[in-house]
Amino acid sequence: MFRLILAKWRSRFYLPGNAWILAISATVWNVGGAMVNPYQSIYFSAVGADPVFIGYLLAMNSAVTALMQLVGGYVADAWGRRKVIAAFSFVSAASAFVFIFISQDLLLILPVMIGAISGIYGPAFNATLTESMEPELRARGLVSFTLVTSLPSVFFPYVGGALMHAFGALEGLRIGFFMSGLFGIIGVSYRALRLNETYSGSKTKQTKTVLQLISDFFKDNSHVLRNASDGAKKLLVYSVLASAGTGMTVSYTSLYLVGVLNLPPEFYGVLTNVAGLISVLLLLPAARILERVGLRRSAIYASLSVPINQLIFVRAKGRDDFVAWTAVGGASGALLGPTLTALQADQSPQEMRGRIMALFSVFSLITSIPAQILGGYLYRTLGPLSPFIASTPIFILATLALVRIREPKFYQRTL
Repeated sequence: MFRLILAKWRSRFYLPGNAWILAISATVWNVGGAMVNPYQSIYFSAVGADPVFIGYLLAMNSAVTALMQLVGGYVADAWGRRKVIAAFSFVSAASAFVFIFISQDLLLILPVMIGAISGIYGPAFNATLTESMEPELRARGLVSFTLVTSLPSVFFPYVGGALMHAFGALEGLRIGFFMSGLFGIIGVSYRALRLNETYSGSKTKQTKTVLQLISDFFKDNSHVLRNASDGAKKLLVYSVLASAGTGMTVSYTSLYLVGVLNLPPEFYGVLTNVAGLISVLLLLPAARILERVGLRRSAIYASLSVPINQLIFVRAKGRDDFVAWTAVGGASGALLGPTLTALQADQSPQEMRGRIMALFSVFSLITSIPAQILGGYLYRTLGPLSPFIASTPIFILATLALVRIREPKFYQRTL
């Protein structure tokens, strides 16, 4: 029986070549990151930042990251993927160490900006990951990637909560940031040594001035936006709307649960653990759902659960309700994340994939800039639950954008 189960699991697992290398390096990195990422807003608050300044910090991060995504998309398509991934992965991992030395809220700008600038490698990372997979197996590969990168770190948010309980929010999370940086350096070192180039670039042999490079950068991205497929443009609409709702709420969840409701940080860690565990357990069944139901319908079903889950959060009265909220969110994430990434890749030809996938990130980040600031003002002036209430209709509109997207042809043949 065990061998049968193992054989069936292997038949559904798909991570070829570079995808496996990216997965292993991200897995190691995520172990450290899981200790602090759920509590970042709590750390900002412990240093002295109020909800509005936290919103501005996140907005600055989004603005710089958006610019870096545009530049990164151009670099990935013009000069190749591997170098930018290797170099800026190290910068991103090292930014965790800077948080350790922050003693006042204004200084938080420094590590936030370093982390945002390092996001230049994101489009190259996504392009390399998807290019390593056969198109008809891409959804399965992305599910396998998420499974491998998520499973080892599932229980480490609890470790972050335990550190906060033992040493206080400030000192406990400083220990967590040190561990995050350490695991990050180990993971990206493996990535830099083992990753192979998947696309050497279209302009690697051309020598140009800085002004020519800037001109090409804007011309190329304008060309990509004008010539993107109809499906890609509709996905952009979805990304913009979903990012507005997410930007208003995500960073204030931990502040509300731990700071307002006075739930123990370990309990919030347990909630994060439950969400991660449910996502991991449902990933392989999700791969079968994607292949049988199709990418478009899977994305619609998963997206519909997001506004429902917001209502569960707003109406939650006790710990059991928050566990239910966590369970629904974990199930939704298992299906929605791989589905959207696969749809984005399917709508992008290889020679423009880096730039198109960068545009998804850029439009989302630009939208999240005012959303994050608005969330902070709503949280402080109208009450902690007001951002979550205001985001619900936005998530409903985002789902409607997915309804107009056509199913990729090779999924149509299998339905």
